This record gives sequence, C-alpha cells and structure tokens, in this order.
Amino acid sequence: MREGPLWPPAETIVIQVDRRLLLNLDWPLLAFSLAVVSIGWVTLVTVSAHGSRGGLPLRQLLWIALGLVVLVILASIDYRVWVTYAPLLYGIGIFLLGMVLVWGRSAQGARRWLAVGGVGFQPTELFKVIFILILAAVLGGRRWATWSWGSLMVPLGLLLLPVVLILKQPDLGTAIILLPVAAGMLFAAGTRGRNLGLLALGGVVASPLLWIFLKDYQRERLLVYLDPARDPLGTAWNVAQSKIAIGSGMVWGKGLFGGTQSRLAFLPERHTDFVFSVFAEEWGFVGCLLLLAGYFVIVMRGFEIAEKARDDLGHLLAVGATTLLAAQVCVNIGMATGFLPVVGLPLPFMSYGGSAMLSSLMTIGLLLNVRMRRFMFP
Repeated sequence: MREGPLWPPAETIVIQVDRRLLLNLDWPLLAFSLAVVSIGWVTLVTVSAHGSRGGLPLRQLLWIALGLVVLVILASIDYRVWVTYAPLLYGIGIFLLGMVLVWGRSAQGARRWLAVGGVGFQPTELFKVIFILILAAVLGGRRWATWSWGSLMVPLGLLLLPVVLILKQPDLGTAIILLPVAAGMLFAAGTRGRNLGLLALGGVVASPLLWIFLKDYQRERLLVYLDPARDPLGTAWNVAQSKIAIGSGMVWGKGLFGGTQSRLAFLPERHTDFVFSVFAEEWGFVGCLLLLAGYFVIVMRGFEIAEKARDDLGHLLAVGATTLLAAQVCVNIGMATGFLPVVGLPLPFMSYGGSAMLSSLMTIGLLLNVRMRRFMFP
C-alpha cells in the first residue's frame, strides 16, 4: 500500500497551475497520442475525398482543438479536486443519460445524442471519464485490506445504473466497455481475484437477460457473429467488407487515397466504427504494426504512470483511464477484423466524432495530471 493519506486535507486542495508541473509532463505519452490523432485525421481526409463527406475533416479538426483545450484544463487542476466533485459530475452524467432517453436525437435505430445550440454530443462518451472519477472517489476512500462482498455493493450499484440507461438507448458498446474499467479499478483497489472471477461468472450466467434490452438489429449482429453465413448481404456485410479492405492492403498497403473499399463506398461506417479498416487498406500490414505500436506505447505509459503514482487516488485514476483506452482499442479492432461482434464502439483518437475525441483526450489529460503531480504533493 502506498504511504500517505488516502484523501488530502481540504486546505491542500488548491486550484492552480504551477510551472514546475511542466518538468514532470509525460512528453512521450502526449507525443504518441497526438501522433495517433494526426494519423486518424489524415485517414478521415482520405475517406472524405470522395463522396459527400467533405466537411468531416474540418469539423473533426475543430473537435480536436476543443479536445486539446479540455485536456489542458483537466491536466492543470489537481486530480484530487476533480475527484472531490465526482459525485456532482456523476449526478449530472446520470441526468444527461436520462435526458437522452426522453429528448435525445435518433439515428440508425439508436437514441444517443443530445443537441445543444445545434451541436450534437453523446453523453455516454463523456460519462466514461466521469465513471472513472466516481469509482476512484469510492474506491480510494477505503483500505485495500478490508474488501468484502458487502463493500462491493456501492461500486457495483454505481456501475449498474448507467449500464441500464445506456443499454436503453441502446448503446451496447459503451455499456460493455464500462465492465473492464470497473474490473480493473476494483482489482487495483485490492479486490480479490477470486471475487472478481465469481462476479464475471455471475455475469456470464446472467448474460441471457441482456437479450431483453437489445434491439432487433443488435440481436442480428450477435447471431451473424456466431454464423457469418447467416446474412452475407445484410447484417454481415460490414464485417465482410472490412475484412476485404484489411486483406487487400497486404504488406505495404495501397497508399494514401488508394483504398478502393472506402473510395468506392463498399465499406459502411468507414469514418467511425471501421476507420481501422480504411487505414489498414491504405497502409497495409506494416502500417498497422506501427499504429498498434503507438497504441501499445500509450497503454504502457499509462500503466507505468499508475504504478508510480504517489497515492492510491492517482493510481486508481491512471488504471481506469488506461484500461478504458486499451479496452476500446481491443474491441474496435476486434470488430473490424471479425474476432468480436459489432457493437458500435469508436477507435480512440481515430474515429470521427466530437464526443469520442473529447473522451479520448480527457483520458490522456487524467494520465498527464497524475504523472505531473507525482512529486508535487505537500
């Protein structure tokens, strides 16, 4: 267990930016994150070069700029301050998830967007970061050696409520991705592996109940995953074209703007869920290895920050943020390659979408925050 109090005295929580923090900034983490963001933007430009999506790169660039501003703000204020306001943020997040079900904007069979001033955003994306904060607030206030089944009720309750609301939208991808984040943070907080294993087993046993919450198209996606030949020209079309795009890239790829699957619009959702397939077609196996290496460095830096964090709170935040990024990368690429069913989850830093970009850059902001304050506590 790390030395020092789990929670700082109120007088030590100060909202200020110390220039000494820049000395402890994790420049490799920031550099690799921005490099993947740039790769994603260039890929989006190639997707938009043909067809009616010409305005996407400019809009994405604006979201990237806003995301960098939010990253700086999130990293500049002591993470203990953010955790102090986690209950309020959690309440706002739950309220917004409820608002989506009532006044949300529908698209492609799902109600996931709220419009503010004519600009749509997905509360589920922002809630991912809020969930990390609230779970750190709860888990960071307990001693690691006292975990029992009773002590798990509060974090599990904090998980169950948003999962139900998110499944009602429906957004299966986000609902699923909260599970490894919760599991990783519970394990980091000292929950026994046996208890987590029993919880996972209980989840598998209860998983048939999930079928009730799914829409018809989501059920069909799961059935097609089990039997790819079930509907090759319908539900299975996306994954089939994604595999063709990835395979046709071969070793070196077809080059920038050379992807026929995306250029001729054979691949649906090529700017969001299947952006990795577009990249793989243009840059080939070698390009994919370099991209995966970039993600690997980001994830390893995140876990290193967690390991060397000064206190339990920073450790938990870094574990949650890193697990979120790693899980999203694995699930999205698993979807694109056919190893996992399609659940509609963006690829961090690369998929088009303002809310997704904000969420990804906010996780980097949290990691930078923990790293910079490693030597700054009184």
